[in-house]
Order: sequence, then C-alpha cells, then structure tokens
Amino acid sequence: MSGRRTRRVASVAVAIALFAAFAATSDAAADNVPVGGVVTEQAYLCGAADLPETGIQGDVPRADQTSGRAERGYNCGLALVGHATLDADGREPTGNANMAWSGDCAYVAGPGAVFGNPSPAPGDGVAVVDVSDPANPQHVRTLRNPGSTAALETLHAVQTRNRAVLVVGQYGNQAGGDKPMDVYDVSDCATPRLLQTFRWPENIHNLTISGNGRYVFATQPLQAVNIDPLFDANPATGIVYLGNLENAIASAPFATGPSGDLDDAVPTAVTDETHSFYLSHEAWPTRDGTKLYLGGQLPTWETFTIVDIALWLTRDALNRPSGAPRVISQRSGRGHSVRTATVRDATNHTRRFALHSEESVFGPAYGCLPETLNPVAGAAQPWLTDITDEANPALVSQFGLEINDPENCPAQMDSGVNASVHYHDVDNADDTTFVMASMWNAGLRVFDIRHPETPREVAYFNPADVAPGPTTTLDHAWGHVRYVPETGHIWFATAEGGFWVVEIEPQVRAQLDLDAPSRDRPRHPRGRAGTEGVEPNLAAVLALDVTQYYCTLGTVNAL
Repeated sequence: MSGRRTRRVASVAVAIALFAAFAATSDAAADNVPVGGVVTEQAYLCGAADLPETGIQGDVPRADQTSGRAERGYNCGLALVGHATLDADGREPTGNANMAWSGDCAYVAGPGAVFGNPSPAPGDGVAVVDVSDPANPQHVRTLRNPGSTAALETLHAVQTRNRAVLVVGQYGNQAGGDKPMDVYDVSDCATPRLLQTFRWPENIHNLTISGNGRYVFATQPLQAVNIDPLFDANPATGIVYLGNLENAIASAPFATGPSGDLDDAVPTAVTDETHSFYLSHEAWPTRDGTKLYLGGQLPTWETFTIVDIALWLTRDALNRPSGAPRVISQRSGRGHSVRTATVRDATNHTRRFALHSEESVFGPAYGCLPETLNPVAGAAQPWLTDITDEANPALVSQFGLEINDPENCPAQMDSGVNASVHYHDVDNADDTTFVMASMWNAGLRVFDIRHPETPREVAYFNPADVAPGPTTTLDHAWGHVRYVPETGHIWFATAEGGFWVVEIEPQVRAQLDLDAPSRDRPRHPRGRAGTEGVEPNLAAVLALDVTQYYCTLGTVNAL
C-alpha cells in the first residue's frame, strides 16, 4: 500500500510541475480542445440490479477504494454474462493486453518487452478463449510459438468466407528487425494451426489484416506482406514481403506546431523526397487492403493520413510495384487507435467517419494537463473526423469522461485514476450506432454516436479494484473490444481481471434502437449484474509492474 501511495504522490508532483511549466505557454500549445470542448454528455438507463458509479463520470473515488466499495465494481446498462481468469495452462492471470477474435473464440495477448529482445516467462503467451458458452468462457490453451510469447499489442484476426486467420507478432519499440510473426489458421478457432512463423526485416509494433484476409500491415515502421500463398495449393509457397511503405508514401516530416491543432492542415509543400519518420501506430485497411487510414503519435508526428496503395500492392513477377502510393489527404491529428464508422441519419443519409485517438498511459494522465502532451501526460480521449469526402477530412467532435475535465483534476489525482482511451471499436463499421472504448481504470465505456457532433455515453462496465483486502489494485481495460450482434454481447479483456462477456441490457438496446438478438443468450447466470460475485485469481497481481506494458515509453526522451 505504501508503495502505491509513493507512486501516486510522485505522479501528482510531476503533474503539478508540468502544469506550472505549460501554464504560460502559447494558446496553440495549450489548446487541447481545438473544436470547442470535449463532449461528456450522458444518457444512462441503469438496470435495477446495476452498481452505478458513485462519483464523477469515469472516476473510482478514493473513498470507494478505502471503504471497499470499489471491489464490487461499477456497471450501468451492461450486465455480466461470463468471466474467465485466463490462468489455465500455466499462464499468469495478469498482464493481459490486446485482444483479437474469430468465430466463437477470443485471443488475449500476454506481456511483451518495451525495449530489446524479450525474455518471456514460462507462463507468457496468447490465451485462446472458447466463448461458445458465453456464460462460461474457457481458457483452453496458450499459444507459445516465437511470435506469440511476447505479443502485448501485436495481434489481429479476420474471418472471411474461405479463411480464418490470426496473426501474432513479437511486440517491438526500437530500431532493428528480425521480429517474428506467427500466422495461424483458426478455422477451428479453439485449436489454432500454425501455418508459418515469418520474420519481419524491420521492427513491428502493431498488426492488422485486410478484411479479405490477404494482406498484413505492421507499424513502426509501416510495412506490408501478402499471406495469400499460405492458402494456395502449393505447400512450398509462403508469405511474401512487399516492403516498407513509409519509404514510399510522401508526407510532411512533422505536423504544424510542433503541437499543431487537429484542425490545422499539414504544410502543402510535400514532395516525393519527404517522408515521415513515424507515419502510423495502427494501420486500418479497407476490406480489400487497397486503402489505409493511418494515425501517427506524438506532437512531432501527429499526422492523420488517408492513402491509396492499390498500385503499390499490384506486383509483377519480380515483386515490383506497379506504382507509388497516392496520398488522398493528410491532416494534423493522431491515431494510436484507428477504426472507421458509417452513421445514417433519419433520412438514411450516410456520413463516414474515422474514429481515432492518442493514448496516455503514464503517471500524469490527468485532465489538468493539455492533451498535446500525450502520450507522456494529459488525458487521451477519442475523436470523430468526417471522412465522407476523404480528400477533405473534417474534425467533428471529441468525446470522453467528466473525470478528465480540467476542473476535476484534483479529484483525479486523489483517486489516481487514468481514464484515457487506449483502443476502441464500433458495433458495425457499415451502419454504426455506438463506440466501445477501453478507457484504462474507467473500464469499458459505450458511447452513442448517432449524432456525431454530440456523442453521449449510455453504458459502462468497470471491474475497478480487483485486489480484495487492504491493497487497492485498479484494473484497466486497454485492448480492442468485440460486439456480437447475434447475442447482444460485448467481449473485452482487462489487464488484471481477465476476460469478460457482458450484455447490453434490454432498456439500453431499446434506447439505441438495436434489433433483438437472433440467438438465445444467458442472462445474469451468476453473481450480481455488476462485478460482485466474480472472484478472479489474482495471486500475482500485487507484484505486477505495469511499466513494462507502456507501448510508447521509448519516445519520452524524444520529447
């Protein structure tokens, strides 16, 4: 307990020092809300058995941590269906990171190394979770091939009509290459079959697969491979490396600023000889892989890029591209996490959006500091950018939680709550109703975005303090999230708590005008509708050092 207090006091001291240092800066540097304010509207319809938050939206108050109330968790509009601690097969129950999924299975990564080559513990690896019975999800095995033992954030999966693919890579944060990536056939999702371990010639940090299951994109730097040959009739063929896209995409070497507002255009004097040093943290491809939505990180590389790579992907017999990538647009803006959405209004008129955000996982992730300090300090919260005209993207709104408002900084520092977004997803990219955001110590948050200028939070589920007794250990959600429309369930993982299945409660489904689930699903089979009654195996949680999970720690000195 004393150790936690020491770290919290140190964080507060850093926050105060940073605030003093930046209080007198120019308006541009301090303008952390360039479009008129972060939207924190709420429209909750909590169920009778729910356990709502007792204080400011997104907070776990110090009083709740002291009294033990935080051990029961908080929920509103999302009810517990099932839970797994992910401690089978010799795997440690804590250190859970990013999540991918295919069919009735989830894949939850374990720890990775921030710098250098990892030294995985015997229990590390990717947990395979069979969710065919959502009330009783089962950790059935752990993947421990070369790319899977230290994955952290570096995994993704897709399922098409003729293939189901999971890729898991060794998380990296430094120059140099030879990073392994395991490619699995997950047609039998609970029994992944390794097809090939491919070694990337340069560092990899994040992986995404095109919706057709053909291309895999890695970041830091942005690279691409073609995995089609793994699925042809020739067993001698394998993955084809296509190259480094950052060397091919023309871009400004830095954004306006150095802390440019999100609505500032990147300088137009861009030539083919100018390339970004850091184009993307997560590359989000279109279904065919021919277009990418890219978001950089840090003030020096805060560019949001939409690029057509169709000609670059088209290869001759010598694997040479037919043409260069074409930048459709590039604006100042960040994208630790990137997804797309399509919103229809009452007249069925559609608008397309990019959902993108920075991260802030360090100690002073408090709202009293400007978000231009992300990822080192300040709160990170999602943005919606209208990309209906992809040549002219326009920032529409930023939304988040009241605990991150500057006036609530004293309460936030007192509770020690980091309520920043890390990854986020939507219910349906082609007809979007809501966003699911992993917001660290604030848990899973659900936002209605049918009115993109004024998103509003409608539900949340936060395991909160997962260490019963005198010591407080606030769980944190920080991975991608799945919505299953057939059941109305949401799947997500938390670092200490494990894997969770929750359902959108009926009154919230009605509020969101969602169709009724097409498959029967269990309703509150055990425990309360909140987290009470769930007892994760947390034997190792008190010794957990979460600093090893900070994916951008290596960039601090660059600032």
